[in-house]
Amino acid sequence: MSQLLDPNSIKIGIDFGTTYSGIAWAHVSTPGEIIIIDRWAAGRNTTSAKVPSEIAYTSSGVKWGFGIPSREPRLAWFKLLLDPTKYSHASTANSPLARTQLLIPPGKKPVDVVADYLSELYKQTIDHLEKSLGKDVVEVSPLDFILTVPAVWSDAAKDLTLQAAESAGFGRKKSFRLISEPEAAAVCCLKEIEPNHLNVGDTFVVADCGGGTVDVISYTIARKSPKLEVAECVGGTGAMCGSTVLNERFEELVRDRIGDKFDKMKHEARLFMVKEFNDSLKRNFTDSEDEDSFICPIPGVADDSTAGIEDGMFAIDQEEMRKIFDPVVQEIVQLVQQQVNEVEKTKVNPSLEEVRIPPTSYFSRQTRQVKALVLVGGFGESEYLRSRLQNQIRTNDGRKPSILQPPNAWTAAVRGAVMRGLEGEMVRTRKASRSYGRLCNERFIAGVHPKRDSYIDRYNGEYMCKRRVQWYVQKGEDIKENDPLRQTVSTSLGKIGDRVSITILSSDSPHPPKSSRAASIRTACTLEVDTSVIPKEKFTREIGIRGQPYFTLIFDLLMITQSASIFYQFQVDGIVYRDVKAHYHS
Repeated sequence: MSQLLDPNSIKIGIDFGTTYSGIAWAHVSTPGEIIIIDRWAAGRNTTSAKVPSEIAYTSSGVKWGFGIPSREPRLAWFKLLLDPTKYSHASTANSPLARTQLLIPPGKKPVDVVADYLSELYKQTIDHLEKSLGKDVVEVSPLDFILTVPAVWSDAAKDLTLQAAESAGFGRKKSFRLISEPEAAAVCCLKEIEPNHLNVGDTFVVADCGGGTVDVISYTIARKSPKLEVAECVGGTGAMCGSTVLNERFEELVRDRIGDKFDKMKHEARLFMVKEFNDSLKRNFTDSEDEDSFICPIPGVADDSTAGIEDGMFAIDQEEMRKIFDPVVQEIVQLVQQQVNEVEKTKVNPSLEEVRIPPTSYFSRQTRQVKALVLVGGFGESEYLRSRLQNQIRTNDGRKPSILQPPNAWTAAVRGAVMRGLEGEMVRTRKASRSYGRLCNERFIAGVHPKRDSYIDRYNGEYMCKRRVQWYVQKGEDIKENDPLRQTVSTSLGKIGDRVSITILSSDSPHPPKSSRAASIRTACTLEVDTSVIPKEKFTREIGIRGQPYFTLIFDLLMITQSASIFYQFQVDGIVYRDVKAHYHS
């Protein structure tokens, strides 16, 4: 979808990650120059494309990122607390998530911790822009923030992210929106590999392998010019199998070897040891023949030959490194293979979302074929992960798809978020991640509707059935960006201008039932529609069965989907009103 850009605006990508976060930006006047912030507050003049997603509440105030003193207890992985049902298994007794839950200050909720951290990112962004462009320029330039979120997050978690971002300052006279992490990464990587690898009709799987989560999504190229456009093939998937799990498994290995000495280590010594594993051993492990042993400093622990400690170094052999990596890597392999299998079951759409393209041999096939797997994210740079995927992933006809690791894969998502702001929508159609519907009442039909749900309407006396669901979209169906899904609503009101409450339901079933009593259906959100903004003449005055006056109003309830957001509006006689508030249910 084309868009008109303010020539003075600045597009800013915020990749708020589980373990690290990044910021990038570009001025609309120079869209080819995407700048990544690599100097951070209290960063000791070192450069890094990302900053740790960590925060500490100290006696001298909030510390964050690189600025947390080594002795201070820090909150980590707190992003995952916005969607706790998905990551409850990650909160083991010794995990960073469990420690973080104990460190949240009294009176604060997880969304408040996220807001505090995002506030520091916001201040860092404004400070950087003012130093780069001048304070006067920044004050008069429209700032458009694009925040990344996991594709598999619930609507409630995404809404909490928006709340936290608004509290952090992103909404103050500025605009901000969400984009899914794998989609942002795909926007960046598919554009960067476009000249040599992409043809109309080609299908790619993108695996965004981060520190906390791994998201997998797939696209078919629908158009290359005048701009790159893609169609999502099947619903994305994801899991808590990022590279930070390797750090936990490394700590478990150390604990198994040295026993209670591990718990007696100083906090900063343990942090230093894990950091060395994270920055050196983990990043460089390839499982090649010349890698027979690895060493990591273990400060404050006496030498012990039986525990493999000599000269203050902890020794790990190749088999132990494989044991650290393999359960995590295998989970990623299974996620990717499942996505490949699902993609190759889907039929080819010759129209490719009504884009006119020349016929090719691609359209002689009945189902899609995965051409390549694109690895992005920090863990996506791992050579061991790449080699395992290369050896194990197979298409339905036994081929090995190409494995692509674009340069600077760690920052692909944040750069893609900026590109999305600059160029508008690249994804023509998406697959509905779940089914969405509206709780409603219907005229009772004997033999069709259950007797227990019948009632008599208090206004017009009609025999009705409650607990019915009218579905907007079913899981797996195509949704076009900014193309509203609509349902006509007829409501009775005691007086003109009354608020109307509407319940939106969701289901993970692609064929959900029409009764809300089904166990597979849950409440997504409750909408509050403000009808006071509608002209009085749009209401129809009626007389009820007991002679009492009431009013009827007919309107279309619109459901608008974007990359990682759903919002609602309503329409009366062609006029669209945005006066709908959504209250999400976790």
